[in-house]
Amino acid sequence: MIYRVQLVPRPIVIDADGLPVANSHVVEITFPGDAIETALGRVNTVIGPGSAKILVGDATIRGVPLC
Repeated sequence: MIYRVQLVPRPIVIDADGLPVANSHVVEITFPGDAIETALGRVNTVIGPGSAKILVGDATIRGVPLC
């Protein structure tokens, strides 16, 4: 099964048809380079495509794309 994480209106796991997946949870969302150094200190930003770690039933799946 192919999974993706829909970010809005809240993070949810969806299937290839765009439907919510029962018994699933978004555990973590990461973006590469999630903080940059500026003259005012470290600033968090959203950079790159990002990926999520999800739970579907008893399975943990990493590297799930965001949409």
